[in-house]
Amino acid sequence: MDSFKPFDEIMCVDKQHLFLQKMGGKEIDLPSHYSILAAIQLHSNVPQIIRGQFNIARNMALYSYFFYSLGSEVQLKACNVIEHALRIKANRPELMLRQLLTLANEKNWLSDSCFRHLEGTEQKRGYCKSLERVLPHLRNESAHGVPPLVWDCIGHIERCADLVNQLFPRPPKSSQR
Repeated sequence: MDSFKPFDEIMCVDKQHLFLQKMGGKEIDLPSHYSILAAIQLHSNVPQIIRGQFNIARNMALYSYFFYSLGSEVQLKACNVIEHALRIKANRPELMLRQLLTLANEKNWLSDSCFRHLEGTEQKRGYCKSLERVLPHLRNESAHGVPPLVWDCIGHIERCADLVNQLFPRPPKSSQR
């Protein structure tokens, strides 16, 4: 059970990260945690409202360094950002996440090759198709009281950025941020 963090430990790495390091996980330090998150960006043609909500998710992921349990909330926030972006792209506010992902796949808005964690996928669509089932399941479990154990919330931020960036046309190379 999580407890309220003592005042003198507020600015310290969460002990859960240290425990996971001992279990063979990767080491975590604040400068590298920050730089990894800072490098994950949405391009400038993504609507400002989505970029703002994405930055909230990134900040939550950043602060998970100090409070490990924020990781599961980051997962939920990333799903919410994806759903909001899909609603804007589809202009279909009545559709739910699963329906929006199905529509995105039917309209070829998503491609496996645009997800950084997938290598050698070219234009295959297996991962994108699986999102129709997996993302609503993850979001619903998290939203309805079954918080998952999240080993690395950075992956959720990366996948969120990769999916959202595909939904909106990229700016010309000279004007990208």
